[in-house]
Amino acid sequence: MSKVKLAIVIAVAIHVLSFALMLRKVSPVYENFYSFAWWSYIAAIAGVNHLRARNSLIFDHPREALWVFLLSTPVWLFFEIYNFRLDNWNYLGVPSNVYVRWPGYFIAFGTVLPGIFETVTLVGNLGLGRVSGKRMKISSALLVRFVAVGAVMMAGAALRPEWFFPFVWLGLIFLLDPLLYWSEARDESLLAQAEKGDYSILVRLLVAGMFCGLIWEFWNFWAGAKWVYSVPKLGFLKIFEMPLLGFFGFPPFAIECYLIYRLFDLIRRRYLTRQLAAQALVVVLLAAYCIVVFRYIDRYNVLLWRM
Repeated sequence: MSKVKLAIVIAVAIHVLSFALMLRKVSPVYENFYSFAWWSYIAAIAGVNHLRARNSLIFDHPREALWVFLLSTPVWLFFEIYNFRLDNWNYLGVPSNVYVRWPGYFIAFGTVLPGIFETVTLVGNLGLGRVSGKRMKISSALLVRFVAVGAVMMAGAALRPEWFFPFVWLGLIFLLDPLLYWSEARDESLLAQAEKGDYSILVRLLVAGMFCGLIWEFWNFWAGAKWVYSVPKLGFLKIFEMPLLGFFGFPPFAIECYLIYRLFDLIRRRYLTRQLAAQALVVVLLAAYCIVVFRYIDRYNVLLWRM
């Protein structure tokens, strides 16, 4: 058995075992079930991606996988900052000891980008999401309108969250994709791909986002440390902890994650390649940013502590 196949077997075994221990409320698995479930899932599908096409982040591009992991928590914390205003979700059962709690935040939030990106790759490797269609005509005026719409959406969500909170999961798409289109990484822009009639990555992101959203909420439902929602006007017909309509936020969220990382990767390739001091500075700044936001999560978004 190859090392990758063995890794898949171990990941699946950990996933099954952690689920069984969670059901019996065995510590620390019960409290941290979300992280056990996600990381074992990520490891398993990364192995599948490697075996099928040698295009796994973790097994085939480990340096990039490290950056994806390091950026995952800071990316998610952007939405946590918005949530200080939205107050759409809060946390229950998190450890009262900060030396346990903050690493737990980092490990749990660190699953976001790896989970989405490995799932996007898996969708492609399974032969899904290969979509071509009518070429979209892109003009400078259209790009400017996109940016304006994105800015209005993000401002509206901050100024009148009771009405416009869903725009948080859409606005960055309109803001960021034109920036990619105007950059040297134009081919990675979804608009540039639509200009060629290629909608494959877009569809894979949408499919992966919805699938990840379903398993996010499923695993969160069972975990001892979890989040719960308080969504105005749309908080009815819940599936697990999530209101039904809230699931439609996951597909565009996957697109936002893709665009944020593509822009960061552009900056990294331009300014950080072979610049160890600059890379270290970026890591330090990201860590400082995480610590500050963690403090505010503790203050405003934790409803119940676990002693």
